[in-house]
Amino acid sequence: MFGIDGVTSAAASQDTAPMPAVTFDLFTAFVVAVALVLAWLVYRWTAPAPGSPVQASKGERLAYAIGAAASVIVIGGYLGGGFRGFGYPETDARPVSRDSRSAALVADGSPAGHGP
Repeated sequence: MFGIDGVTSAAASQDTAPMPAVTFDLFTAFVVAVALVLAWLVYRWTAPAPGSPVQASKGERLAYAIGAAASVIVIGGYLGGGFRGFGYPETDARPVSRDSRSAALVADGSPAGHGP
């Protein structure tokens, strides 16, 4: 039995699966810290200079900072997880011959699937 604030649940006692472990990933913490620092720096660097004719609003500065932080997180995610490339599941793919002579011929004598 499992009790929460004096309420006992019979269903909770049937669930005996172990709880998933929460791990601390040092690389992820580093990437997030770099993203936050870069966002702060971008926000500060885009501050309007006194007397400047063109001045970015706070919303624009915030958008630049969020964009920089998101870029760092995306790039850090790829670096941390590794580049796996793009592929197709092997179960759905048929081996395809690159030689057009092995293509099946249709009634008019042209290879199948190659158009008119």
